[in-house]
Amino acid sequence: MFKKIIFVFSLLILLNSCASQQKKLSKSDWYAFTKTSSERVEPSKTYEFTDGMIRMHGENIGYLMSKKSYKNFELSLDFRWNIDPKFSRGNVKKNSGVMYNIPTDAPDNIWPKGIQFQIKENTTGDFIFLDKITAVVNGKLVEAGASVTSAKFSENEKLYGEWNSIVIISYNGKITQFLNGKLINECVEASSIEGKISLNYEGSPIDFRNIQIKNISKE
Repeated sequence: MFKKIIFVFSLLILLNSCASQQKKLSKSDWYAFTKTSSERVEPSKTYEFTDGMIRMHGENIGYLMSKKSYKNFELSLDFRWNIDPKFSRGNVKKNSGVMYNIPTDAPDNIWPKGIQFQIKENTTGDFIFLDKITAVVNGKLVEAGASVTSAKFSENEKLYGEWNSIVIISYNGKITQFLNGKLINECVEASSIEGKISLNYEGSPIDFRNIQIKNISKE
């Protein structure tokens, strides 16, 4: 009986520890920056927080940037294109992205230094390496540049307007990107292994939800 009590107590401690490592990001964890402003602004003054979602639409091209920096993490979130006619921007190809490993000393600009999980109709899952970030993809070093794309190696995007799930795992320079549970891109030896996270608004109305980050201690 005593051993059972010890086991249950230990299990509760372990479960509590795992839960404490995972954090759901809320409005207070971000600041906003837009193309038309040189200052950081309150998120809700720029984008819409409602019904558990972040809804990015309107004229304010920019991003929500995390106030904290992260290293060795698993980031998960859902996104969908906003198909409400009142937010429509025409038939332009929809474009957005989630950035991470943005160095803390990188200045706010459109767009900051870092690595991007490209969200774009028919090309969701590409790596975008910005401002001379490099990595090794398929055994080849990505050439440093202002904005360099490394294409996804697999398709798994849902129909337009449906929710898609993203998971990004970054651990000591090895990065894996998942879309709807499927591995779609991978690199090693990334030159930026920690930093802030951003949700990009590039003029295409988009919704985000269930944004969670978990520290990891091993692959």
